[in-house]
Amino acid sequence: MPATDAPLAKWMFLHLLHGLSQSGYAMAGANELLGELDKLPPQQQKARVLFGTGLLRQALLLNPLDAGLRGLVGQLGAMAAPSPAYAAWLKASAAVLDGQPQVPANEAFGRAWDLPADPDAVLAECRASTAPGDVFACLMRLWEMGTWEHTASGIAHFLASPAAPAGAGVLAHAAHAAGDAALRDELLDKALPCPLTILLRARMAEAADDLSSARALYMEALDAEPALLFLVRHLAQMGRPEAPASVLEGRRIGVGFYTWNKLQVTLDTLASLLDSDIGGAHVALINNGSTAFSRDEFEAGVRAVAAGRQVELIQLPINIGAPAARNWLWHLDSMRDRDLFAFLDDDVLLPRTWLRSYVQDMDEMPGTVVVGPQGVNPGSLPTVQYVARYFEKTGKHLIRFTNNAPLVMDFGQYGQRRPCLSVMGCCHLLDKAACARLGVPDFDLRFSPSQVDDLEHDIQVWKAGGRVVYDGRVRVVHRQDAGRAAPLSEASWGHVWGNHYKMERKFTEQELASVDRATRAADVADLVTAYESVAAQLPSAARSYVGLCVRTLQAAAQEGML
Repeated sequence: MPATDAPLAKWMFLHLLHGLSQSGYAMAGANELLGELDKLPPQQQKARVLFGTGLLRQALLLNPLDAGLRGLVGQLGAMAAPSPAYAAWLKASAAVLDGQPQVPANEAFGRAWDLPADPDAVLAECRASTAPGDVFACLMRLWEMGTWEHTASGIAHFLASPAAPAGAGVLAHAAHAAGDAALRDELLDKALPCPLTILLRARMAEAADDLSSARALYMEALDAEPALLFLVRHLAQMGRPEAPASVLEGRRIGVGFYTWNKLQVTLDTLASLLDSDIGGAHVALINNGSTAFSRDEFEAGVRAVAAGRQVELIQLPINIGAPAARNWLWHLDSMRDRDLFAFLDDDVLLPRTWLRSYVQDMDEMPGTVVVGPQGVNPGSLPTVQYVARYFEKTGKHLIRFTNNAPLVMDFGQYGQRRPCLSVMGCCHLLDKAACARLGVPDFDLRFSPSQVDDLEHDIQVWKAGGRVVYDGRVRVVHRQDAGRAAPLSEASWGHVWGNHYKMERKFTEQELASVDRATRAADVADLVTAYESVAAQLPSAARSYVGLCVRTLQAAAQEGML
């Protein structure tokens, strides 16, 4: 028998990737891990039971009105007992929900997601529904849509339900994301105490810079549910000082972006860039053959926004595509001596310290060649658009990536730093000197006019011996809204898949497997470091659970079995 339980390691890695696992993933994982336990050695049985039951418990926290999952979690408590806090929540939830109209959760969510992509229609269904499970599913659909006005109206309707205490702890995180402190606090007061309410109070304390209280509450949340694995990295990384302005001193940095037919959006991006702290970075902007406005209009708009600050403007007569525009910026005479270079999309809004954070990452994580952000959808209720990505599957002429946003609802699960295969290209920093030293190629012109050129370039970085790092602290609003409300035409999808087909044929099966092993091993090594830095402070149950995951993943990475 292999030293490592490969299925167990697989689901552990997926759970870490998801941050928080939804019911479908948890049920699939538990089914694979807990089926036919009697055929396994006792130690392997114990490990699978410990992890699998935690996976299901955590999934129930996200969907507390799922009666079927609640019953399963209750039954499995005899195999691996939950914490006293979780057991108390489970009992209180049953008392609140028993006697209420019950609907299978998969059917409720299916109905909600079958509704038109119109928040008015979803809110109307939310108000018309009588079963609490249907109401809750509609609220989660509204949250995914990112319109706080509709979500808040639906929550007000839900709060009048006897079932509200069971679901209020989840919805309080939506109010927190929307910045509605009054409704958040009302929901917290209404909610049954559970690991998610403890987690939210920890996030609130951290946002208020009360790090001592935040740390104690994060520990309490882990004690209540050890399957909140993302908190290990969070605890290890919280309290790190914000990158000072001095981190940019003496750095030769370039920032470049390009646009086609987006005048006001591009000017908004430029304003956001210049309002952020970029030190003495040189900024260059390409008008990539736009036809919706004149060159003079574009130049006047840029000069007005720049207000005397230097912005190198290049006006091209035709659209040369994204890869060529990136290469043009990279090779400008003004950029040749730059050590670091940041590419932006023309439709982003940047946090003030994005560049300082990225440079800090490169300083603190040797070998890092690319750093990228947590992409966030615009809207009154910000949702997650894009996080760290990995290969899901590779083979001969086969590449499948992990989901760009495994869970769009924000519970703080993607706010950490970690190595990964690829990051979002809307705002990423590259070590220009390292790319030259390692022989990383330019962006491939065969991916014109756009799509997968940045993904493929990150693969090239790993292939050359560099690393890519995701920094979830840097939340960049990406206005394209690609993950939510920007449906592609049939022709556009054909172009995307055509470029994906090209990418699949650029690498051998062995090269892809090697890069996959390297990225996962780097991520696991980072997790091990984080765990070792906080293990002594973790509650006993959390230390047992997390320690099992760390040891299993570490062994799997060493054996090339992840």
